[in-house]
This record gives sequence, C-alpha cells and structure tokens, in this order.
Amino acid sequence: MNTPALSIAVVLAVTLLASCGKSTPAAPQASAPAPVSETRIESEITNALAGTAPTPVAASASDLQREAEGIMAQYPGKTAADLLNVPEVSVKLRNLLSKLAQDKALQQRINSSVDLAAQIKGLEGAARLDLDMKSYTPARTSRMLQAALSEDPNQLVAFLVGEIGEAAPDISFGGMERAPNGVSIVPNPAAATTPKTDLPD
Repeated sequence: MNTPALSIAVVLAVTLLASCGKSTPAAPQASAPAPVSETRIESEITNALAGTAPTPVAASASDLQREAEGIMAQYPGKTAADLLNVPEVSVKLRNLLSKLAQDKALQQRINSSVDLAAQIKGLEGAARLDLDMKSYTPARTSRMLQAALSEDPNQLVAFLVGEIGEAAPDISFGGMERAPNGVSIVPNPAAATTPKTDLPD
C-alpha cells in the first residue's frame, strides 16, 4: 500500500481509557480485613516503583465505534480523507500501514480483490484501487476510522476488500467509472509488489 503523505503529530490520549483507572468505593464490611503479609506489601511497592503496567487489551468493536464517532464529532467539517490526518488517527494509521507492509498474505488479499474486480470490469494488465473518500457517508467514515484506529491490519484489509466487493457490480455491470462508495479500479502500468491501493493524502 502506498503510505499517504500524512502530517503526523503527537497522538492524543484516548479518552475512552481515561476512566479505566477509576475505582468505586467498597461497601463497609462487618468483619476486619485479613492482614496483608509484608512480602505482598513489598512486592506491590516494588511493582509501583518499577512502573509495571498492565498488559494492554485490544479495543473492542464498541470502543472503536465510540472513538471513531467521537473524532467525527470533534472535527465536523472534515471529510473522511481529512480525518486520516488528524493527530488522533494519523499515528495509529502509520503504525497500521507499517504492520501491513510486513504481512505479504494480507497484501495478497487486497491484490486478489483488485485483480478480480479488474477482470470483471474488463481491464487488461495490472490494475490498482483508487479510493476517493471525500464523499463518504458518516456510517462509512465511521467504519473506515474504526479500521484505522484498531491498528489491526486484518481490519483494514477487511474494510478495503468489503469496499471493493460492494463496488464491483457498479463498476462492471453498471459501467460506472467510480462506484458510489468511492471505489474505482484503474490500470496500473507501474505495477509494484506492494498492495495496489491509492489512499488519499
């Protein structure tokens, strides 16, 4: 995939994680709490001083949806393409594209979908995906952002393959140059070994 020229800034802290450290007060107990051993206390202090952090947990689909919609609400005037460049998204997208660049099998999934759509359209030779996100609906923008924010190349590939599949009838049997979802399959004379995608800047 050709990495878009992103204006990368420091990523903002995810607000969804801000409440994770809050605890609710415990109800008073009738009996006295069991004594804690000195070894346990020393262990807890050592861990605290060492800055031991819990193992990060992958965000759930609902968390990603809330995060994506929060970003859309924060930047109401921006298109889906513009949102790829906001600080909350750009760093995660860069990490995601770096992971995808190392996964040849996932790259091949995109290439195979592009090749199939090109054959259906009747294109000869190599082809590539030309994706125009400027007219994305809010629902499609949210799905695109969720894939980017996940930092999971499988989710990005699933999104792109789904977009190509949805566009196939319009760009083949419908004779449209670009499908309503922004997908166009175009000749790629300078075919490369990277996935045949052209994400917007």
